[in-house]
Amino acid sequence: MRQFPIVMRSLGGIGNRMFQYMFSRVLAKRIPGGYVCNADLPEWSIANIRPPLLWKYRTLRISGYHRYDIDKIVAASLENRARSLRFKGFAHRLEYYDRSEVSAIFDGHSVDAPRFGDEFLVINVRAGEILNGFHKNYCPMPFGFFDKLIRDSGRKPVFVGQIHDDNDYCRRLRQRFPEATFTQKVSPLTDFETLRRSSHIVASVSSFSWLACWLSSAQTIHMPVAGIFDPRQRPDINLLPLEDARYRFHQVDIDEWMGSPGQLDELYGDLIAFRQVDPGTIADGIAKGSR
Repeated sequence: MRQFPIVMRSLGGIGNRMFQYMFSRVLAKRIPGGYVCNADLPEWSIANIRPPLLWKYRTLRISGYHRYDIDKIVAASLENRARSLRFKGFAHRLEYYDRSEVSAIFDGHSVDAPRFGDEFLVINVRAGEILNGFHKNYCPMPFGFFDKLIRDSGRKPVFVGQIHDDNDYCRRLRQRFPEATFTQKVSPLTDFETLRRSSHIVASVSSFSWLACWLSSAQTIHMPVAGIFDPRQRPDINLLPLEDARYRFHQVDIDEWMGSPGQLDELYGDLIAFRQVDPGTIADGIAKGSR
């Protein structure tokens, strides 16, 4: 059988690169002789296979953001119009993936990471570079949102993620929740497995956070419907597992995130509205928006 290299163009942080590898694997599974090249995931000890010397000959180039016609891509390869494929994109759409297969790809059992059981609420924080508004669809969460989830759950808060940087958000977070546990700074993979092994999780607006929560065996997952997760802002992305009983969806009223002083003050001052929404209500809104 002729080998068919699928050459992945790595873009972004570990979460985005995981999605790119996942999608490349989906294509490799469907295309006879398919195998993934240029996988940039040393965190997961995934071998970075170099493409063959003449891989650019009759290459099918797939690029964009998230929506792809997989059947059309596969048909192009089967009809012998291409001998390799170049993928440059992100593919953040739930319908492309099988959870058990993805879990097997990213097996983190050997990672040394803490476990937080039923008495804890583990909150993932995305801060870092997004605080300055570098991307309008990646937004930090308001402190009032954390506060309400902690009070309603009655559980001990544990903060995980980008919580150690010397910025106003992190300093104020520690001041607002002085009795919370803040995990040590080790590595992104440790943070990923900490989330994955927790019983009750609050996701951040992040592909990294989404994957850790989705692959977990958590009892409850609180997911903010904001930024890349809000279908009103990003109809091309589909990362809302509406039929997964573990999830609790919370509409957070943050429009385009600019990282302005005014927006940051709203985060700190409990001025941003949020509310839990029923999965059926979200589904109806998506259906209406697609008409």
